[in-house]
Amino acid sequence: MTIKTLIRVISVAIISLVATAVALFTTVQRDPRHRIVQEPAAIASHEVALILGASVKRDGTPSDALFDRVMTGIDLYKEGKVSKLLMTGDDGKFHTNEIQAMKKIALEHGVPEEDILTDGHGYRTYESCKRAVAVFHITDAVIITQNFHLPRAMYLCTQLGMQNIQGLSADRRHYRQIVFFSFRDAFASIKAWIDINVFPPDPPVKEGK
Repeated sequence: MTIKTLIRVISVAIISLVATAVALFTTVQRDPRHRIVQEPAAIASHEVALILGASVKRDGTPSDALFDRVMTGIDLYKEGKVSKLLMTGDDGKFHTNEIQAMKKIALEHGVPEEDILTDGHGYRTYESCKRAVAVFHITDAVIITQNFHLPRAMYLCTQLGMQNIQGLSADRRHYRQIVFFSFRDAFASIKAWIDINVFPPDPPVKEGK
């Protein structure tokens, strides 16, 4: 094989790889968008608000993104749009204890403890969606997270068995690392398609560990 032919083969392979990646990203990002809203007023009544976890600071307080997700869920609860809040995230066995921080906010803002459900094994969005269906038997929910994350979360939850869902933006301010988060989520979207259609992933922490 000549150098010219080799370069041509490599070029075609790269173009094909990029085209495939773009197609997978587009599928994940495009499919759920018609069910995503920006304002609570546009949300219909649902059984549960599924509040997805996010990072917690070293002192145990929530990051801005996590605080805004929980507050958005609380607003929906107080408006009577949902009857329960399901907080799903890390229980501290993978990174930091997101669940503790999330529940504390809800209790401090008057949500009764009996209306707060928690899942400490939602280590990633895939596990959060899968367990919401398989463990909590939820198929009717509002998915709450930031705009950059919503399409992927909606895609995963739909593919994993949720039937009647809407997505609600938790963007309540400008986030310092939003460019990084959006860039990272582009690759995570491609992985989400692979997780659903090719290689279902194992959770990073086994139950009971």
